[in-house]
Amino acid sequence: MLIGLLAFVAAFGALLILERLAHRVLQEVALLLTGQPDIAVFLYAIPLLPGVALHELSHVLVALLLGVRVHRMTLLPQRQKRGIVRLGAVEVMRSDPLRASLIGGAPLVSGMLVLGLVGWLVFNGAGVTVALDRGDFSALLSQLMATTRTADALLWFYVVFTVANSMMPSSSDTQSWPPIIGLMALVAVVAFVAGGANLVHAAQGPVRFTLHWLAAVLAITAFIDILVIAALWLLARVLERITDRRIVYRR
Repeated sequence: MLIGLLAFVAAFGALLILERLAHRVLQEVALLLTGQPDIAVFLYAIPLLPGVALHELSHVLVALLLGVRVHRMTLLPQRQKRGIVRLGAVEVMRSDPLRASLIGGAPLVSGMLVLGLVGWLVFNGAGVTVALDRGDFSALLSQLMATTRTADALLWFYVVFTVANSMMPSSSDTQSWPPIIGLMALVAVVAFVAGGANLVHAAQGPVRFTLHWLAAVLAITAFIDILVIAALWLLARVLERITDRRIVYRR
């Protein structure tokens, strides 16, 4: 279980870093192609549109299921202060922390489900899980490299890329999480004290399976993200030479 936990934490942390790199290199390509910031915003948003749609619709669906009124949803990108681009948004009525947390976390759950299905059914997630179970990193790398030989690999790479880089909660999505996380931690402590070793033993199997499944999904996703980001970075360098433009970042 420890290997699964470490693999999950490492893969999720890598995915957070890769998400920022993915958005940055997409913006670079869009700016180099157009030379116009306003037009580049829309060009940058187009590849991520399916993932953004899944993100916002997840908010809407969970809000409606929980009886929270939805005011507005938009998928149009919008430039904001300090160069930040908002790719989509959903406005819902104010609700209690529990429902707000569930609504805010919906895109992460739906995104993981999509990535899990693709990873398991298309990219042999079972093989990656077995490699993680054994702690065999050579076999893990071999399984990850095998994703490039999958039928319609480019299509599935795109699906993984657009979902993975659109599913992370925004700062507004996580505002109500701290009290809920604290409550969950308190419940876990009480359950552990009440159940003791028997509870830990009973939960070990399901927790181990879940961690290894999530770690396998995230490992496949991070690997694909790295390949796509590398390709986009090379495209950006080629465009710099062709257009004689340079992107300068200011703090």
